[in-house]
Amino acid sequence: MRAFHRGYDPTIGRRGPQIRRLHIMRELGNFAGRQGLCGAAGWAHRTSNAVIIDPMPTAPPEGLEWCPACVGRAAEELGTLRWFAAALASLAAL
Repeated sequence: MRAFHRGYDPTIGRRGPQIRRLHIMRELGNFAGRQGLCGAAGWAHRTSNAVIIDPMPTAPPEGLEWCPACVGRAAEELGTLRWFAAALASLAAL
């Protein structure tokens, strides 16, 4: 699996403060390799490119956090969503 985040804005020379999410790359179906599981665009925009991380890291780079929608959809694709939901329910019961 691969991950990506938006790249650098050439007008400010660094990742913009609005870039906070690390997305999981869609590998099957429409826009495979060009879109996140959540639907976020993984292609170049006018002001930034997608920075692709291959293989996907175990933790997001500093200043970023996992996209919750991508994580949920990845869990569903991997067949672990039911286990994850049960784990959350048991934690909530504590």
